[in-house]
Amino acid sequence: MDLRNWIENNRLSMQEAARIIGVDKSQIVKICQHNYPNWQEKELEYIERLKNAGYTNSIPQGIAIDTDVLVLTPSVSRFKALADDLIAPEGTLSSSIGMAIGTAERGKTHSAKWYVQENQNAAYVLFVDGSTKTQLMRDICEAVAHTRPHSFGECLTVLEENCKYTRRLVIIDEADKLPVRYLEIIRAVNERCQLPFLLVGEEGLKTKTDRIPRLRSRIRNPIVLFDRAQAVDVAAYYHEAAGIEINKDTADRLVRHAQGGFRSIVNDSIAISKMAKASGLTTITDNMLDKLCAA
Repeated sequence: MDLRNWIENNRLSMQEAARIIGVDKSQIVKICQHNYPNWQEKELEYIERLKNAGYTNSIPQGIAIDTDVLVLTPSVSRFKALADDLIAPEGTLSSSIGMAIGTAERGKTHSAKWYVQENQNAAYVLFVDGSTKTQLMRDICEAVAHTRPHSFGECLTVLEENCKYTRRLVIIDEADKLPVRYLEIIRAVNERCQLPFLLVGEEGLKTKTDRIPRLRSRIRNPIVLFDRAQAVDVAAYYHEAAGIEINKDTADRLVRHAQGGFRSIVNDSIAISKMAKASGLTTITDNMLDKLCAA
C-alpha cells in the first residue's frame, strides 16, 4: 500500500503527515504524486517513519478529508496560466503586472499559496492593512531575496541587484487593501527592477488601479476573475480530498449551502467528516446533509 493510503487511512492531512515524518508538505505531496526523485525509496522510508510513530495500515470507518487539495477549476486554471505567463523568462515587461480578483471565499488565497509552493521562482506576500511602505518593501525583499533591509532605499537596491540574475514573480495577496500610493510604488519597482507582480484581492482592487493610468497600462490582460464554485467543482473536491464520488443532487445541495464559497465548502467537508466518523459511515448520506443544512 502506498504512502497516500497510509496517510488517508490514519485520517491525516498532508500537513500533519509532513510534521510527523519531519519533512515539508510539498515533498509529501510530490511523493504521493510519484513526482519526486527516487520517490519509491522515499515512500518506503516515510511509511516506516509513520509505523515508528505508532500509525498503522488498518482502514478505519469514516470519511478522511485532505483539506489542502486544490481543485483545478476554470478560475484556478486561468490563475495558473496568468502566473506562468508572468514568470516566464521571455515574458514581456511592458505588461508584467497581473491581477486576479473576486469576492471573499472564492479560493484566491489558496490558489496563490499553492502556486508558490509548486514554483520556486514565485514568492507570496500578504499585505497587512496599516503597513508602512517600508514594511511592504521589506516583505517583498524577504520573499524575493531572503533579507530584510532597514530602509526603503536599501530594499530597492537589493531588489535591483537580485533581479539582475533571476526573474521571480511576487504574488501580493489582499492587494485591494493597498493604498493608491503603494500601488504606485509597486508600478515603479516593477519598471525599475523588472520584477513581475501578481496582485490578488477583491473587486475594489481594479477600481483603484483604474485611477492610475501609468499602472493601468501595465496590467496584463485578461484579468482573472474568480467565480463562484459550481456543483462540478464540489464533486471534484470530494473526489480529490476524500477519494469518494458524490452524485449531482448531493453536489447541488453542498454548493447551495456554501453559497458558492470554497472556504465554506471546505468547512462543510470537515463537518461531514466528523459526522461520518461518529456514525462509522464512508459515504455522505441525506441525513448528514440535513444536519449540515440545519446547523
